[in-house]
Amino acid sequence: MSIKHLFYALAVSGMLSGAVSCADDEPETEVVPVDFTLRLNMPISLTDPKLTSVDCAFTRVETGDEVRITEFTEAETGAYEVVATLEEGTYNIAVSGQIAYTLDGNTAERDIEASREGVAVSAASDVLTIETTVAAMKSDDFVIEEIFYTGTETPEGMPYYGDQYMKITNNSDRTLYADGLVIFKSAFMTVEKYDYTPDIMSDYFSVDSGLILPGSGTDYPVAPGASVVIADTAIDHTEFNSLSLDLSGATFEYFNTLDDEDMDNPDVPNVTTLFADDFWTWHNRGFYTYAIGRLGEGVTAESFASDYAYTVEYEMVVPDYGTFPMSDDYWKVPNSWIIDAVNLSIEESFAWIVTSPLLDAGWTYCGKIDGDETRFGKSVRRKSVSTTSSPYYMDTNDSTADFIPETSPSLKN
Repeated sequence: MSIKHLFYALAVSGMLSGAVSCADDEPETEVVPVDFTLRLNMPISLTDPKLTSVDCAFTRVETGDEVRITEFTEAETGAYEVVATLEEGTYNIAVSGQIAYTLDGNTAERDIEASREGVAVSAASDVLTIETTVAAMKSDDFVIEEIFYTGTETPEGMPYYGDQYMKITNNSDRTLYADGLVIFKSAFMTVEKYDYTPDIMSDYFSVDSGLILPGSGTDYPVAPGASVVIADTAIDHTEFNSLSLDLSGATFEYFNTLDDEDMDNPDVPNVTTLFADDFWTWHNRGFYTYAIGRLGEGVTAESFASDYAYTVEYEMVVPDYGTFPMSDDYWKVPNSWIIDAVNLSIEESFAWIVTSPLLDAGWTYCGKIDGDETRFGKSVRRKSVSTTSSPYYMDTNDSTADFIPETSPSLKN
């Protein structure tokens, strides 16, 4: 290579080297963090809700990086703010937390949740308000999964009864035993309100009837997610009414020994009544509250009938005739014995909830008016919550939120 060509090559090399060096020396674009404010509105369905703890996860879609914030400040009554320092970008936001609120004069607690996806975070968009909701809760015991109380109709349009049932499901992660479970029926109606004296509702559930499942303690194991069915009459009702149900495979049945016309399936164990000579029936429009529970330690059906009896007094108003003092004899079940309760009613006539709201703060239904003929063949069923592991049934102690009204019975073929 000639001196001239060598000098030219060195010159070019120097120019390229300088160009690269200049490029390397250019400063990178500075990432400006954004103080992003997440405003959380508390559930409006609860009285005086106050946030007690929170965990907010901000996941950046572009990188998968996550920022978690657990500190919060009160913005105003019913609203709180969480501030996170984030890089500009798109985020998925997940919120979980716990609140305290007032229920029946007492302080109760609930989990809450909220989520948003694809939230743009920038200096021009640094505030987001979202509504929180009460989180779906999984109980650690049995729940009433379904009540089919309406009965069915025949092809000729006639009402058909005897095919009612209740399904009770193990909503926990361990094996439970159905032995000795009690199904209670409320003494008071949800469609008829009186000022009963004494008022014991905050501590007791007033009942006038009940059924006790058989077993000595470990005779009827129920696996997690499994159910037992208590049928009014455990036969294949489709043999008598093609629009009815086959309940011959029920776990238990109620056989009325006082009714010569009642049918007994010898292959299905019978439940017993809580009180001697009691007559159990399902109200085909609801109107009452049903609960499941266990008698207290050492309490038998006989001792319960004598030790937990009480008398209520009230005034009955009869239009055009006046007011009449009344009294009735019922029984009181300590609320601590109740596992689950479901208030049933109809929109047209609903008057009140006949349990402490700590047991059930809502109600569900089949039929919207008294005598609604569209109610036949429908049941109320608890909502299922899908998870990445095993599904479970929602149990927020609010039947309005937990149940699907007027739905198809699960045992309908």
